[in-house]
Amino acid sequence: MKKALFALAVILALVGYSFYSNGNLFTEKEEKAAVGFYAPDFTLTGMDGKEYRLSDVQKPVMINFWASWCGPCRAETPDLMRLYDKYNGKFEILAVNVTVNDKEENAKKFVRFFGMKFPVLFDREGDIAEKYQVMGFPTNVFVDKKGRVIHITNGVLPPEKLEKTIQDMIGS
Repeated sequence: MKKALFALAVILALVGYSFYSNGNLFTEKEEKAAVGFYAPDFTLTGMDGKEYRLSDVQKPVMINFWASWCGPCRAETPDLMRLYDKYNGKFEILAVNVTVNDKEENAKKFVRFFGMKFPVLFDREGDIAEKYQVMGFPTNVFVDKKGRVIHITNGVLPPEKLEKTIQDMIGS
């Protein structure tokens, strides 16, 4: 009987330690982006010199990972701007330039060329792109107003599909 109780105590201790050592079991913070989970928080410096923190945005957010040399990013940007204007303040776009794979000056030229109105952020170390598992450009992560990832796309979406996804994000 004593051996059985001791074995049970050891098992419970190991299970407890396992829960304790894995902080994600007790929090809603995520280390990697995944649909259905909270978007990992981040803080990046914008082209305007201000610090932007994802969790400070109090509305749905589309996180757009891009690079200035990316042809599909160039093709997608006019649609992003059109939808940003059309839905006027109902959602935010955080355009995250993965600067570790780009040149900051080229990114600034890209922004000026297109007249981008939404915040443009610099991921100089590539940490945020890694956290969001960005494998190519553009990668778009759609986050609802509660902070949960509702959709992730790799590559350019057709304009009507992009708009539908934004509508779903705003409505959720």
